Amino acid sequence: MWKLKVARILREILVAGSKRDWDRIIELAQELEELARECRDGSIVENDG
Repeated sequence: MWKLKVARILREILVAGSKRDWDRIIELAQELEELARECRDGSIVENDG
């Protein structure tokens, strides 16, 4: 699940970067940082099957 979130964030960063939308880039970077914290803290547990 976290992989899909990272992929979505990165796609949105590319779009925002091409538009030079710095506010959106910062917002997405903060979202990515929060996701990293959740993964590090063990809040997100991936079940590979």
